[in-house]
Amino acid sequence: MTVADESSPPALTLPALFLRFLRFGLLAFGGPVAQIAMIRRELVDQEGWISSARFNRLLAVLQVLPGPEAHELCVHLGMRARGRIGGLLAGLGFMLPGFLIMMVIGWAYVSLAPVMGLLAGAFLGVQTAVIAVIVRAVHKIGSHILEDLWLWAVALAGFAATLIGVGFWIVLLAGGLAYALLKGGRAVFAGVIVLAAVGLAVWLRDLGDAPAPSANLAAVGATGTLAMFWTGLKAGLLTFGGAYT
Repeated sequence: MTVADESSPPALTLPALFLRFLRFGLLAFGGPVAQIAMIRRELVDQEGWISSARFNRLLAVLQVLPGPEAHELCVHLGMRARGRIGGLLAGLGFMLPGFLIMMVIGWAYVSLAPVMGLLAGAFLGVQTAVIAVIVRAVHKIGSHILEDLWLWAVALAGFAATLIGVGFWIVLLAGGLAYALLKGGRAVFAGVIVLAAVGLAVWLRDLGDAPAPSANLAAVGATGTLAMFWTGLKAGLLTFGGAYT
């Protein structure tokens, strides 16, 4: 075991751990890429809660699991610090600010519709500024992960594939398998994987996209709170690859 692999969180009380991740939740603007970059900067680069290599492996696993990877990352780091209760408190602290803010905005949207219309321009300006935050976060995360030419090749090929509409799960599986084979000196097998992925993407595209069932607010209201919960649960179970997919 290397020294880098022996990184560990500092000794924190449970309230201090909760407040630490509550702070992350209060500053979690810009989506998962910006959130992960912030967590990495503070807990990996500055404080050494976990080694950089292990963080990269953890992030790769979380990105192919359902659910928001930034939140799952906080839960894992909380568990490293104080076990299961630490994971629970870290996850709760990270999600609580966003949950409360969305509750307030949802109430305002329904109760103060004219005022919310006036604020639409302000929200558009915020979205534009957030793009810059995301681009910077992508650069910071990529600089820690893209460590050789093959990784750059996989990243560029994956980017090109997503631009033309290839499903994210095809990109993730093909990219992971191809890189593992390339690092193992099996370039021919990696090429076969890429060709198979291209063929699968073309076949799925020829099938066409089935129309998705509409889920407007009126329909949700008619089916009740339990159906709304079930819809959200299904969305959480199927959000592979991160929020942007």
